[in-house]
Amino acid sequence: MNQPQLEPLLHSVDVDCSQAAAFDLWVNKPSSWWPLKDHSTFGDDAVAVVIEPGVNGRIFESSSTRTQRDWGRITSWSPPSSLAFTWHIYGTANEATDVEVSFETLDGERTRVTVKHSGWERLADRAVELRNANKTGWTDLLDAFSGAINR
Repeated sequence: MNQPQLEPLLHSVDVDCSQAAAFDLWVNKPSSWWPLKDHSTFGDDAVAVVIEPGVNGRIFESSSTRTQRDWGRITSWSPPSSLAFTWHIYGTANEATDVEVSFETLDGERTRVTVKHSGWERLADRAVELRNANKTGWTDLLDAFSGAINR
């Protein structure tokens, strides 16, 4: 049975830095802003989020015991304007959804960071529940990212 197509989630935040600086913080220093305590699979034992640069690079978290859990793989890499990746923090790679992150230069030293999360129908019966959970998740993450820019 085909699942109905669910609208992609779309979240944006404007930050006070250049496009290149925003992209760099997102991909090279995610542990400096990612709220691991509340947004990880290891919970209190999580110590890092890693994004390996380039197409097919892994996105994963690691624990204090150096255990790693894959969250996804880079599918598109266009620094400093965008990246895209599969996302399966909530299941297996076969259940991966798609995330696109774009970094748009605004006036001066301001950048709009937009997250588009789609492919929910791949999650079958869990699609609506996980899409709704990710509404809050991406809002929290973009708030944390924005806060890191302003530190």
